[in-house]
Amino acid sequence: MKTIQDRLSELREVMHREHLAAFIFPSTDPHSGEYVPDHWMGRRWISGFNGSAGTAVVTMHSAALWTDSRYFIAAADQLQGSGFTLMKERIDGTPTIAEWIGRELQTSDLTEVGVDGWVCSHSFVEQLRRDLREQGGITVRTNFDPLEYIWKDRPAIPKNKVVVHPMEFAGERTAFKIERVRKALRAQHADGTLVSALDDIAWILNLRGSDVHCNPVFVAFLLISSAQVTLYIDPDKLTPEVVSYLKGEGVGIDDYADVRKGVADYDEYNILLDPDRLNDTLFHAPRVKQIVAAASPVPSLKAVKNEAEIAGFHRAMLRDGIAMVKFLHWLKPAVEAGGQTEMSLERC
Repeated sequence: MKTIQDRLSELREVMHREHLAAFIFPSTDPHSGEYVPDHWMGRRWISGFNGSAGTAVVTMHSAALWTDSRYFIAAADQLQGSGFTLMKERIDGTPTIAEWIGRELQTSDLTEVGVDGWVCSHSFVEQLRRDLREQGGITVRTNFDPLEYIWKDRPAIPKNKVVVHPMEFAGERTAFKIERVRKALRAQHADGTLVSALDDIAWILNLRGSDVHCNPVFVAFLLISSAQVTLYIDPDKLTPEVVSYLKGEGVGIDDYADVRKGVADYDEYNILLDPDRLNDTLFHAPRVKQIVAAASPVPSLKAVKNEAEIAGFHRAMLRDGIAMVKFLHWLKPAVEAGGQTEMSLERC
């Protein structure tokens, strides 16, 4: 099995070939999700640090990982002997990523830093460009992913089946939700939008999945225009029932891998794109007269619950309360009997 040092050596060979002075590995995916499918856990793979938050940066001669105080102890242990230096975020004396890169590249002839534009939001990339420019004209490249070449056993993008969320729980048809999204877009003077947040897509379409642990979502993009709606998803994830359901709600289907082409072919005057939620690659894909850079209206629409959703909350709270009472009823005598630890209780 290859060590972290082996992975760094292979990465630096690729960086040398591509004339990159450094490469940045965030903890994100193409959908700006808090919880990331294994396919996009590149930061964990390259560094060995498995915490949920952190950013790894590798230059030709050094490597560092930034994380917050939740992970200082775990990161120090996991990074030991890896070649990575732990950078403690929000601690006096810790340089920012841009400051550290600027120092590391002072004696380098290379001035281009790489980051995968598919897994970084447009806002992140633009701020990175500004910060690195202040460090002496360092530039950013976003169209290259070295993991495609060095992560040989990289997990595939999940192919778990999608299911229809019953109307008794959703409370509103997808077709009606789409019309409400379009109304909100018109209020922002936009003809359409690309929805990338997985929870937003699941809500709009009344579909659920299991691509992310403990989250009922599925990997996809949703392109909404004034006249059409297209779901970009791996077709293997769709059952005949789901295909028929989407057709009935006026939603077309295209392959997940073709989303960039689909956005490029979008032919209305303008499109609303959320720079904080949409990845940089797709932010630059439309060939429109105007990009309306603004917050997506979907989270605000989703936040107002209908009667069916409210009733679902009440049922969930009741079931949760019963489970807690049963646990507490068991806990006291179990602890008094001995043999219980925090870890054994966590497994209950």
